[in-house]
Amino acid sequence: MTEILFSIGAGDKIVGVTTFCTFPPEAKEITKVGDFSHPSIERIIGLNPDLVIVNLPEQSRVKKELDKLKVKTFVSSPASLSELYSELAALGTELGQRRAADSLISYMKQNLQAVTPAERRRVYIEISPRPLITIGSATFLNDLIHDAGGVNIFTDLSKDYPVVTQEAVIARNPEVIIVLHPLDITGRVGWQSIHAIKNGNIYGNLDPDQLMRPGPRLVDGFRKLREILND
Repeated sequence: MTEILFSIGAGDKIVGVTTFCTFPPEAKEITKVGDFSHPSIERIIGLNPDLVIVNLPEQSRVKKELDKLKVKTFVSSPASLSELYSELAALGTELGQRRAADSLISYMKQNLQAVTPAERRRVYIEISPRPLITIGSATFLNDLIHDAGGVNIFTDLSKDYPVVTQEAVIARNPEVIIVLHPLDITGRVGWQSIHAIKNGNIYGNLDPDQLMRPGPRLVDGFRKLREILND
């Protein structure tokens, strides 16, 4: 949301951010209220904001506390690209920046157009190695994979970021593996039978922020996904 606010010309209205808000560079200079999962209610209140943008479900505790204090909140929790666009429009209206928000929505839609390959490659995305966390159907990243020409091997799971077993990954035999953490996965017992590992189709050099943050930089992440899946 920090990146979105800057993109629609509302960066100068931001009085506080989390320590995770590192882009654009100007965001690093704004007062920090704590990390993403545990921001300080006291610091937030001390900034006297007119509006606090919270992400659910991660920041449910924060929203409950702010509701008790009658602080106005805007909830962000996009589970798909269409929900993201709706949020952008609503936020633009809330901040009096609707024209700029509509322009951002148009830019993203134009640059996130789906491709229709003759055959979709099976994709496994690993967010965390311990435990193994991937993505289910209720995520905008699931949409991105599909629109880039692939199919998420765990798209049948309704949970947004489910924990899975190594056996399940092996059984579903992905053709492409995208790793969004720095650890090597090629030496795992039993994984040598997976097509992606046998054929060297493992990608660990993508910027996680371009795939995990639902904002304008999804365009950059999508372009890389499209290159990988249509190579």
